Amino acid sequence: MLPSHRQSLWRQFGGSIDMLVNAISAYPENLWYQEKKFFYISYHVAIFLDYYLTIPAAPLSAPLSFTLSDDIPADGIDDIVPDKIYSKEEILTWLQASRKKCHDLIIHMTETGFNEPWVEIDGDKVMPVFELFLYNMRHVQHHAAQLNMLLRKDTGDAPHWVRAAR
Repeated sequence: MLPSHRQSLWRQFGGSIDMLVNAISAYPENLWYQEKKFFYISYHVAIFLDYYLTIPAAPLSAPLSFTLSDDIPADGIDDIVPDKIYSKEEILTWLQASRKKCHDLIIHMTETGFNEPWVEIDGDKVMPVFELFLYNMRHVQHHAAQLNMLLRKDTGDAPHWVRAAR
């Protein structure tokens, strides 16, 4: 991969993560524990950002524990149910670690590494690692947009667009 392409991939992926971090940071602390939809989306995107940065693929795990459950909370979005409502700071700390992991993977990955297949262990996703980066970036941006929509609904404001990673 050309160095300029590698840098472009990082700047755009990092920008998506920065938009996610900005949205979570902007959400009022008192609403974090009342309007749980925002928390559940934040947790969901944090766990999958980290999961899709696990190369080669490994079983789903997280530093902030969860339970796989058919009993999904009212504001939950999938069967990965956090074991508690974690603080914004806990989620943001996890996202900063994932941001660094993402940067280091993109900057140091070999050409062969980008072309290796990523094969999900407990699912059906199979794609080249390069495509996995794009898939993951789109997933992060999708949920950052949802969080910005909730911010506008709940507070009347949301962070601005991030052109590229800072």
